[in-house]
Amino acid sequence: MSNILKVTTPTTGYDNNAINKPNSSQQAQDLSVKNPVDPNRVVRPDGRNQANGEQNATNKGVSYESNFGNFVQSLRDLPRLEDVMTKLIFNGMANVVESGVGKGTAEEIQSLLNMLKMTPDQMTEFLKGQMAGANRMQGPLFDMLRQVMSEATTVELKAGILDFLKKYNDMSSGNHLLQNIKDTLKEMEGYMFRSDREQLAKLAEKLLPHSMNANAKNAQILKEQIIPYLGKYISETRDMGRIRDLITTLTLNTSRYENGNLERLLQSFQRLMEFPAFEKGFGGMSAADFQSMMQNVDFDRAAGKMPWVDNLLNIMGAGVRGEAGIENRDAFMNIMKAMLINESVYMPVMHVMIPAILDGVPMFSEMWVDPDEESGNSGSGERGIKLLIKFDLKDVGFFDMMMYYEKGKMDILIHYPEELSGHESEIREGIRKIMRNNNLEIEYLAVEQGKESIPVSAAFPKIFERRNSVNVTI
Repeated sequence: MSNILKVTTPTTGYDNNAINKPNSSQQAQDLSVKNPVDPNRVVRPDGRNQANGEQNATNKGVSYESNFGNFVQSLRDLPRLEDVMTKLIFNGMANVVESGVGKGTAEEIQSLLNMLKMTPDQMTEFLKGQMAGANRMQGPLFDMLRQVMSEATTVELKAGILDFLKKYNDMSSGNHLLQNIKDTLKEMEGYMFRSDREQLAKLAEKLLPHSMNANAKNAQILKEQIIPYLGKYISETRDMGRIRDLITTLTLNTSRYENGNLERLLQSFQRLMEFPAFEKGFGGMSAADFQSMMQNVDFDRAAGKMPWVDNLLNIMGAGVRGEAGIENRDAFMNIMKAMLINESVYMPVMHVMIPAILDGVPMFSEMWVDPDEESGNSGSGERGIKLLIKFDLKDVGFFDMMMYYEKGKMDILIHYPEELSGHESEIREGIRKIMRNNNLEIEYLAVEQGKESIPVSAAFPKIFERRNSVNVTI
């Protein structure tokens, strides 16, 4: 196994931490005219055709007008999540409580802090739950799907598996999607006159609590009654305001909710069974067996849903609305943005965050995991697990760790805070002891004082692999 922990510097301009800026002497020597006027091209009033940043992005294969380009831009400009969360967990929550926060939110904060108190053994279970929640598509079924996908020789089979996974994802999110639909309808009522509002409320009351059996009925009510009513409302009132945006969100969630119908998933499974490669792996499973298996899945439990997450989201929502003090609103907004970016469809690695009060010591950690990392050996088909772990311990400091695991062997790079510069040998020996206790062999170990945090984009260059694919703008 080769040492693959050498941090790869991402392409210039993708990450604030990896931008190669010219020094003052280089800037002084660069006397060329920037953006000269070209009479043969349509230019802006100031004689420039595009902003330098956009021009550079285009040259590097990333258009910031595309969806992927927007993701790259957001990743570059995003504040580090640990900078914000550590302030809240270490001492900021107390400051928030003292800033005049409402009683309900104060209780949520206290409840969250109590949930985060744990011992090292409890921390292990907490981490397992977080990892389970980061990937709902796990277990023997999806292990077999990944195997069939990797061995598939036809585009049709790969497309069929992806369609199946999309339907499964929508089905497993059914309860969440229906709640979003109800919340959207409730928000719409605030933009309507009383008579229209009352009519919409009556239609919304027809929606049944979510279940696999209620999915088809709810989709029918939405498509045949609620959405046509809203279309008629817009036509009559010519309301061009916020409610039109909410209708767009409603139709999108309705489409996903209907797509998650069990019957549709079953039909997708039966179509896949027509492929010999798929039938070989699932030959012992009938359509009835598959349907019974899906009906017995507890999707919230399978996704590792944890109570503390709901508390945190409630607190974040209150903070964004300014209920935790206007001075704290930006901090909560930054947390929301960081969470959304890390869960983006363009993020090719798993991400989990781990807030905890471990034996009375507050800490916050983030972990990015690539469970299918190539080893880097020329011509090798071996793959391993690559991790980037960041954690900050109160009164101790901030750590960066990069790890690569393959066949019982580990490569490890750890950056420790400056305050521990006199304890490097102890850190090194402690890591070796932990590996020995877990029957792991260390092939490469680097322990050094960290000057700057390792950017996620530097640890996982594959984040930018999609820049050469088709970029779509909606």
